[in-house]
Amino acid sequence: MSSAQDSGLRHGGQTPDDAAHGKDAAVSDDGMTRCLQLIGLAVRGRRAVAGSDVVFEKIRDRTAALVFLAADAGVNAAKKYRDKCAFYHIPLVERFDRSQLSHACGRQTVVIAVTDPGFAAAISSCIGEILGGEAFDKTSGV
Repeated sequence: MSSAQDSGLRHGGQTPDDAAHGKDAAVSDDGMTRCLQLIGLAVRGRRAVAGSDVVFEKIRDRTAALVFLAADAGVNAAKKYRDKCAFYHIPLVERFDRSQLSHACGRQTVVIAVTDPGFAAAISSCIGEILGGEAFDKTSGV
């Protein structure tokens, strides 16, 4: 079971952490919408690129600051992006599905790379507020 399925956010539900802290799903949905709006703004401002070939190029050139991969992407594609991002030390987020990412950028896509460090920081902080450290595999150790 993947971490995207563990979080329960693929289907818009509450995470166990949200339920424990009394947060409702509306707060989470508003934050997710805000993150998707920032992604869309970055794409329209040419500070992000969508599409597999272009994203691979940006990862290899080390100009990608943050990569979004659809949680419902194919197994082979997901492995390629996870391995590339891990090798080049680029954060990879798998919290949105294909339709959400496509709607945000205005075209059918499974992967988006944010190339502007400012947008990447803003989107990272937005995702961090919603999901905490688990969005980037940075949870506190026990």
